[in-house]
This record gives sequence, C-alpha cells and structure tokens, in this order.
Amino acid sequence: FLVYCLVNLLSKEIGVAYAAQTAWLINASLKDNIVFGNPFSQKRYQTILEACCLQPDFDILPMGDQTEIGEQGINMSGGQKQRISVARAMYSSNDVVLLDDPLSALDVHVGSHMFFKGILDFLIEERRTVVLVTHQVQYLEHADQVIFLQNGCVARKGTMREIGKLDPSLVESWNLSLKAANEAELEVGYCSSTDEEREVLKKQISTIKKDQRPQNDDSSSKLIESEERNRGSVSYRYYWYYLCQFGLCPGFFVCFFAILQNVAQAGTQFWLSVWSSAGAKLPSNATDEESNALLMRYIGVYCALNAADMVLCMVWTMILLFQCVQTSKNLHNLMLTRVLRAPMRFFDTTPIGRIMNRFASDMQKLDQTQGPFILGLFKFFLATMTGVIINAIISWYFIVAIIPISLAYMLIMKVFIDSSREMQRLVNISSSPVFSQFTESLGGLATIRAYRLQKRFRQNIVGKIEKNHVAFCFLQDSNRWLGIRLNLIGTLIVLGAGLTSLPASTLHPATFGASLVGLAITYAVQAANSMTWVVRNSTSVELGMNSVERIKYYTKVENEKYEGSVTPSRNWPEMGHVIYNRVHARYAATLPAILHYVSIDFKPGMKVGICGRTGSGKSSLTLTLFRIIDTFKGSIHIDGIDIGKLSLVDLRSRLAIIPQDPFMFTGTVRFNLDPEERRSDAEIWEALEVAQLKELVRDLPNNLDSMVHEGGDNFSVGERQLFCLARAILKKTRILIMDEATASIDVHTDAILQEVVATAFHKETVITIAHRVSTILDSDQIVVLSEGHVAEVGTPGSLLKKKTSIFASLVRNKL
Repeated sequence: FLVYCLVNLLSKEIGVAYAAQTAWLINASLKDNIVFGNPFSQKRYQTILEACCLQPDFDILPMGDQTEIGEQGINMSGGQKQRISVARAMYSSNDVVLLDDPLSALDVHVGSHMFFKGILDFLIEERRTVVLVTHQVQYLEHADQVIFLQNGCVARKGTMREIGKLDPSLVESWNLSLKAANEAELEVGYCSSTDEEREVLKKQISTIKKDQRPQNDDSSSKLIESEERNRGSVSYRYYWYYLCQFGLCPGFFVCFFAILQNVAQAGTQFWLSVWSSAGAKLPSNATDEESNALLMRYIGVYCALNAADMVLCMVWTMILLFQCVQTSKNLHNLMLTRVLRAPMRFFDTTPIGRIMNRFASDMQKLDQTQGPFILGLFKFFLATMTGVIINAIISWYFIVAIIPISLAYMLIMKVFIDSSREMQRLVNISSSPVFSQFTESLGGLATIRAYRLQKRFRQNIVGKIEKNHVAFCFLQDSNRWLGIRLNLIGTLIVLGAGLTSLPASTLHPATFGASLVGLAITYAVQAANSMTWVVRNSTSVELGMNSVERIKYYTKVENEKYEGSVTPSRNWPEMGHVIYNRVHARYAATLPAILHYVSIDFKPGMKVGICGRTGSGKSSLTLTLFRIIDTFKGSIHIDGIDIGKLSLVDLRSRLAIIPQDPFMFTGTVRFNLDPEERRSDAEIWEALEVAQLKELVRDLPNNLDSMVHEGGDNFSVGERQLFCLARAILKKTRILIMDEATASIDVHTDAILQEVVATAFHKETVITIAHRVSTILDSDQIVVLSEGHVAEVGTPGSLLKKKTSIFASLVRNKL
C-alpha cells in the first residue's frame, strides 16, 4: 500500500519506474514489454536480459523476444512475468525505481542474481534511487536505509547497524530467520522453479504448434489465435439456425397473421375506393334513408376492416418481437454456457476483449435491432407485394413496367449487401481490440501512471477506436449511397403506375374509374417507399445474421465433460481416500502423454508431498484430480467413487485448493468466502478466526459486507492467501490441495499458513505440490515423479536412507 501511494504521489511530479507485486504486461512482443516505448539500445537491452536471466526463456520461444506473449502475459508463468516487469523498470531511464516485492516469485538463485547484477550492479551504478519491498532479509544489509513496517506504522528505520543498536532483538530475529532458511537450503538442496517455468513454456509452445494448422511465418510469433472471419454471404444455415431458435410454430403464426393483416389493410383501401365510386353514382333524388343506409353499410365494413387490420397487426408484431427477444436470450444463454464450460486452453488462446465483443456488441445487435429489422422486413415486403398486386389487378401493363425496375433494385441490392456485409465484419473484428485495450489498460493503471505514459495509451486506444470508426463510417456511407439510388428508382415505379393506369382509365372509363386510378398511384407510392425499406431492412437483417454467425461459433466451443452418471452422497468425500489406478493422461488427444500409468494410494488423513525433477508431471497429477486434464485412461477413485462418473460440479465443489496465485472476486468479503451462501455468519467468523483474519475483517467498515476491489487489490498478497485458506476451511472438505501456496508471501504469513493447515486440516488428506522439497519433509508420504512415471513412493525417512533414491538426490543435490 505504501508503494502504491508513492507511485501515485511521485508520478504526478516525475516519472517512476515501477514493478508491481502482481506483474502487468501488455499484449505485445516481449521486447516491446521491456523497452516500453523508450529509445532502443542493443547494449543496454542485452545487459538487462542477462541481469534478469531472461535470455534462456526467450531462446525457447519461436521468435525469441519478438514473440507476442498474449493478453496479460497469459502464456508466461508468474516468475517469468515478474522478471519481465523488473527488466522494464531497469530499462527505463526514470531516476526513481519502485520494486514491489519482485523477488518473492523467483527462486533463490535467480532472485540473488537479479538483485546483485540488476539492482546493485546496474541500477545503483546508474545512481538511481531504488525502493525495494521484500520479506527476504538477506538483502537488507546491502541497503543504504531499511524501513521496517509493523501494523501500518514505521517501527524502525536506518541502516542495519543503526537498527541493530536501537532494537537488537529485531535484527536477531532477522538473523535467525536467515540462518534457518540457509540451513534448510543446505539440507534439502534446491529445485529451480525457473527451470521448471521454462519446461512448462516449452510444453505450451509445443501444444500450440501441434494444435494450430500450418500458417505463414508471421503467425509463429503469436501465441494468440487470430479471430475467425468468414467471407462472402452469410450461409442460409445460419438463417435456419436462427429460425429454429425463434421457433417454427411462432414463425408460421407470424407469417399467417401478417398476411391477413395486409389483406385487411388492402381491403380498407379498396373498400374506400368502392365507397367513393358508390357515392359518385348515388342518384341526386335519393332519399335521406337510402343515403344513410348506404353510409352505414360502408362505414360498418370500413370500421370492421380497420379493426381487423389493427388487431392482426398488433398480434403478429407482438409475437415476432417477443420471440426475437426470446431467441436473443436463448442464444446468449447457449453461448454463455459453452464459454463457461470451455477448457482452460480456450481462454489461453482467446483474448478477453474478443469474448466481450461477442457478449456485448454482437448480442446488442440481436437484443436491440434484429427484432425491429425483421419486423420492418416483413412489413415492407408485404406492403410492396400488396402494392404490386393491386397495380397489376388494375392494369396488367404494370407488370411489364415493374420487371426492369425490379431487376435494377436487385442489382443495387446485391452490390450494397456484398459491400456492407464485409464492412460489418470489419466493424465487428475491429471492435475486439478496443475491448481488449480497455481491459488491458484498466488492469495496469498504476504502472501506466508511474511511467507517465497516459498519453501513449490514450493514443493507442484512440487509434483502435478510429480504425473501428473508419469501418463504421464506410458502413454508414454505403447506406447513404443506397438511399439516393433507391429514391431515384422509386420515382420510376410511381411513373410506371401512372403511365399504365391512366390509359386504362381512358380506354375503359366504366371499369377503371378515377378512384381506382387514385388507388393504383397510392399503392405505387407505397410500393416505391416500401421497396426502399425492403432493401435496407434485408441488408440489416443479414448484418444481424453476421452476429448470429459469430455467436453460433461460440455456441460450438469444445466443452469439458460436465455431466456425470453418478451422484455422490451429500457428505462425500467422508474419508478423503484417493486412489490413482493406472492413470495415463495427456492434455489433448493429439499430444503426447504427460502421465504414464500412474498408480498411487493416498490413505485418509494422509499428508502427501509430490515432488520430482523439472517436467516430471507434478502439477499434471493434481490437474487430473480436478479433471482439468480430462483426456486420460485408467481411473481415479475418491472414497470408492470413480471421479470420471461424477459431474464436474459435484467433483470440484467437494475439493479445496490453495493456489500459488491467490484470487478474490469483486464483491463482498462474505461472497468471496461463501459464494453459495451455505454457511452461517458464526461459521464464517470462526473460519476467519482460524485463518487469523478476524481482526482484519472486523476493522473493515462493513465487516463481512465490505467490498473487495477487483482482483482483491485492497488486500495484500499474504492476506489474499489467508482468505483462500479461510474459503477452504468453510468448504469443510476432506481433501485439500496446496500448490506451493507460500511462494509469494512473507515469512510471518507463511508461518501462519503452515500452522493453520497443520491444525485445521489435521484429519484431512492434504496433497502438497512441492517445487522446493523443503516444504514437504514433514509429510507422511512422498511421491516422486519422473517423466510422468511414479519413480518412488514412501516416507521421507525411508527414501532418504536409500542411496539410489531420487528423493534423496533432490534433497542432497542442487538441480
């Protein structure tokens, strides 16, 4: 929090080089993320890469530092992102450098190398002021001034020697902590998480290359798939798909009542013409009774036809608009369900802005405009047909005139639809980068302000908006082009009606009176206006179908297998007995196996540590437990139930995990702890007390109903980790998975976490994935994996006694 305040304060006066605790990267090349708009110097750039140990990571990627890393650096690990963030701060020429605990996400050797080569040798030699936030006390002796914070206050400040004189016990506690860490490192050796990150990155690149079709050379520098874009007219299958969602029965009634309404509407005009002719032929000596009877008969029929016209119009309009809303709702729910159930690989390769574009822009078209456009198309098409039929009935010569005019309409309509369709697709595709840029910028506001790059990012977003508006303006200009030509051709229809009806009235005055001539010209004007709107609305409907096309693509996204054939009991799992039976797993059917016939038995209440060399399959083992990796042979049983037969909701809701990167949702504290509202306030407070968060939450303005900012930014990483622990306690499950949950937290929070897990989960089965074997020496059972095989299983003591044990080599030798 203190660093965040410094960023806000100093960025108003001078530029600040800032590396946030949670690294923020832009969707660009690795080189652009480091240079960040500054003048490029190859020598400076290469020095910084070496200081931050980034060159080996870049060598793995297909295009080196020109590789596009994806939205929010989603394809990079936490440690890799943190090193890129620090490299950006180092490359900047700003005099003040604020580093918010960047070393916690790194292993000891890389962190030490970056501190000495990057901070001391590079930054200090450039005489730049460095503010480093850290809980790794081994670096304090190299600081010119140490500021120790406690309970939100400055408890001590000065050099290590000055603090040692003022508070010897504090320095002694630091020395003891450092000594314990050094002894643990010497005792257990060291497993390089940086090497493991590189191995994971190699697998990701391999996966992407195998999943994607062969493309041009430029595509190899991108880990994000390009957005799909169809060409040509929208296929009729999308119209049929929309009609099926609309409903065939409602569609039939809409057509039926719409035709009846137009017949009734034409009947009113025809009856009015007959009435006019009858009034003209009424004898001058007719009595008042005869005149009134004639008047009442014509008024009655005219009112009945108008009433039928109004009721029928209301009926088919309401059915159509209601069903359009329902269709939009159905498509939205289908798309939402498919996206929420998509595998993780879908989100790794699809930017958030692209997904938001489907749910925002495309759904907006269906929600707000598709219904009125379909309504207008029906209305004006039937009005056009009515006008043409009536003119043809009055004078068949009109058919001769309307044929070339219709051909001209069709030609203009084809040219307009072909161009506007592609422009609408450009509008849709150019909208996605706008959404992505907004999302990206909002996630890195502190970094943008620190480097005082508001102008650059403003120009970026304006540039993307302008590209979107160029396509949009061309689309609107094409509408103006269409309007001028349709209005010109519309006058030809009226001219044709006049030229064909007047001669008929002259040659056959008894049959075609003035009233019918007037009726013909009236409907000719209506047909001319209606044909213009038929073209406009048919084009708009097809543009809306382009959105249906894009939405349907997401309704066919590959989903995880959510359904299950077995429903567990309410208290399952009751013991926490986990059995892996010859599990042979792979990330996808086309990729090589990452686990090879793994068979393990975790007894109830056992504390299990999983370790192994780089790329051995440790994380993959737990991913199969959650069925995030669902492509496997064999079986996994929990308390006697095959998890492959369970629904994913039943399975995942009964397991608890404390991840390495804690996450909190926007909402209340209560929602983050108990999103399904299954626990009472007393249970929540009890869990907070166990996790040692009770005082923190009690001091919040609204206690449990206090708001959590996006991503939990109003809490520290350590506090967020403890909230995840409290959430796991409230789940009251018999199985807890810990994925190196203490990597990014301070020593005090680490001690709290280990203590709470040891007491609150002493009867539960706890599975710990260890990147550092020191965290699992107290486990009841150790599982050592090697290249996807179970290499060793046993207690820590029994494995350490074996001279040929892999676990012993992990403990005694540095990897």
